[in-house]
Amino acid sequence: MPKIVTSFTAKLVKFETAVPFAEVISRLDVEVNKAGSSDIMATLRKVKNQEEFASVVGKTAEKDFLYFMEIPHHKLLKFVDGIDKPGIIVYTIGNPLIAQEMLKYNPLAAYSIPPRLLIIENPDGIGSSVSYHLPSTVMGLPDGENHPNLQAELEALDERLERLATKITAE
Repeated sequence: MPKIVTSFTAKLVKFETAVPFAEVISRLDVEVNKAGSSDIMATLRKVKNQEEFASVVGKTAEKDFLYFMEIPHHKLLKFVDGIDKPGIIVYTIGNPLIAQEMLKYNPLAAYSIPPRLLIIENPDGIGSSVSYHLPSTVMGLPDGENHPNLQAELEALDERLERLATKITAE
């Protein structure tokens, strides 16, 4: 089989704020219902039909997104020299109902689903940033035109992520 390499352009969105890292994380935890969705994947693996699936997601995703996992990269850096580093955490968040719609039209979108947020504490400890890949640039078709339904879902997801980032970084 031939190897196929397709170029595409992704956009990185970054929100900078004077809000402390710990406060941004605390706000994000609330917005994605971290406390109520920490075992969501185990629960979703047990559902038997679309109705049950939608019910579980609807009850768990109190807002637009729910929490899947986080990776505290700053802890990896501490292993090198034993010195605490500024926070660097990647949150994996999403909404499986939104993902279903996108995957109908573009199975390659699975590579970027669910979305991730990168929260970085400023080196001076004052403020932080929140970054993410703009969904419409990484979940659409890499070449050709998106189906209108897929494009609408992508644009709506762009807006949802922007609202979330705006809310958790508001000064």
